[in-house]
Amino acid sequence: AYAGMLEHTDHHIGRLLSTLDEMGLRENTMVVLISDNGASQEGSPFGTVNVMRHFNRVRDTVADNLPHIEEIGQPQFRNNYPFGWAMAGNTPLKRYKQNTHAGGVRDPLIISWPRRIAGGGLRHQFHHVTDIVPTALEAMGIEPPVEVNGIAQQPIEGTSLAYSWETPEAPTRKHVQYFEMLGHRGIWRDGWKAVTWHRSGTPFEDDRWELYHVAEDISECHDLAEEHPDKLRELVETWWAEAGKYRVLPLDDRTNRWSSANPYNLAARDHWVLYPGSTRLPGEVTPDIRNRSYEISAHVDIPATGAEGVLIALGDSVGGYALYIKDGRLVHDYNYLGKHFVVTSERPVPVGPCILGYAQRRTGERSAAGTLTINGEASGSIDIPETYAARVSAVGMEIGRAPAPAVGEFEAPFAFTGAIDRVEFDLLPDQDADEEAATEAALSEQ
Repeated sequence: AYAGMLEHTDHHIGRLLSTLDEMGLRENTMVVLISDNGASQEGSPFGTVNVMRHFNRVRDTVADNLPHIEEIGQPQFRNNYPFGWAMAGNTPLKRYKQNTHAGGVRDPLIISWPRRIAGGGLRHQFHHVTDIVPTALEAMGIEPPVEVNGIAQQPIEGTSLAYSWETPEAPTRKHVQYFEMLGHRGIWRDGWKAVTWHRSGTPFEDDRWELYHVAEDISECHDLAEEHPDKLRELVETWWAEAGKYRVLPLDDRTNRWSSANPYNLAARDHWVLYPGSTRLPGEVTPDIRNRSYEISAHVDIPATGAEGVLIALGDSVGGYALYIKDGRLVHDYNYLGKHFVVTSERPVPVGPCILGYAQRRTGERSAAGTLTINGEASGSIDIPETYAARVSAVGMEIGRAPAPAVGEFEAPFAFTGAIDRVEFDLLPDQDADEEAATEAALSEQ
């Protein structure tokens, strides 16, 4: 599946470049290709066909995965390889995605611009992803504005690397770069790097800083912290200065920084009004249903001939939920990591304007009961013994249709054939979100 995805990506990058050739634009187009992070450790020791299990502390075993081995890579799964492959993928660099050691943050960068960069070749200057914007601005001859409509603009952060195109052996113009991720920290300065691995929930002052001369030790194998304490102290002090300058502080090691604990985040909202025809909402900004009670009310108009289709759906085949009409009945499917808890209304959905609802109430720690309602009257219920502790879905939410592959027992998009005025979503104040579960799920395999 991994090799197939690489071939797929290569093919479509080729289509893009071929099109630029056909348009006569290739010679004067700068193409930048960069990875976003090191190889992922989130597949756990044995891999998974449903990576959302990782974020809910559900661990797959070899026995769980073997029946699906020929299906890996197909759309019904969201798979991730065992973290042994991540180690192989990052070799010779240390640690993984999420970490600030080289295995997490050192990535390949390819820049092609035939008119400006003659021939191929390697460049060894140190640079960072924040340097791409100033590089593009310099290439286009644009000075970023200090103000826009009287509003002071944030200064461009980074150092253009365009100088390296014509002078391959020139010394780097980048002299310092901080890193921070989930409390892991690192600082590179003129060929030296201080870095620390952080265990979530522990005091930051307990973290042990390591020191590497990465100009000579790219794999961070030879910790020189005891040999050069003055250099280590200098770099750590530089990290704090850079962290203050670039708004890293205060430090926060939670994986769910976007959670309802943050009053400025959309996840803190408790009432939503959603309309059909809008684009898909990303999963991180949809109603936060983790381990809490909530209510969905769809205001619809059913034609005399009846209607079917999705009213609201979050997620895909590996997890989420959907409220829909099928065979004239209202249905709710709570898909917990591939396990379906489905309730169907006891009576048909009436024609004309009506309010179709679903209410879920917590009954215990990560358990719930769900009830369907038609115009305020209960019409079917179900016990749900397992509910989400952490992340529900990265796929997102749609109104009047469902993402593919379908989260419920229907074929996506299963567009609604009646009329939806709006869907209201209310979150009740009884959430006991398992932030520790979310953090442990993301960090337990480090």
